[in-house]
Amino acid sequence: MKIKSILLSVVLIASVVLVSCKKESDTTPAGSNGSISLSYDGSSWNASLGVQAVNSSGVINVTGSDASAHQVAVNLFGVTAPGTYVVGPNGNTGTSIRWTEGIDPKQTYTASFVLGKGTITVTELSATNIKGTFSGTVYNTDQTSKVITNGEFDAKF
Repeated sequence: MKIKSILLSVVLIASVVLVSCKKESDTTPAGSNGSISLSYDGSSWNASLGVQAVNSSGVINVTGSDASAHQVAVNLFGVTAPGTYVVGPNGNTGTSIRWTEGIDPKQTYTASFVLGKGTITVTELSATNIKGTFSGTVYNTDQTSKVITNGEFDAKF
């Protein structure tokens, strides 16, 4: 019986030590490299799980998501300086806005060089950061549209 008590004490002490040694950053959402937000259907939305930004030779992608499977992605192609970039059939090829409201494919809405329209304005662009705004009309596979307004992003690469 005494051995069980000793083992239980060792396990409890080890648990306390492991919990107390937990890094503060472990509670921070993975990929919290900035912020991205928007409004749609009269509702405001902010990424709460994390924001990622990648810049690879002028191909820029900024994404953010939440725990309810909402996600937004802003994509720019060939962008090397601040400016306003047009999304849509008459816009910049490779520039797009994607909004996802859930896991069903019909819950993903896109504006790209094929369908939809919008603008992405980059106000700051450096080797380490991108900041700007976006808005547009995005469509799903059923041709149902959503209007995205007040989009803002500020993220580190």
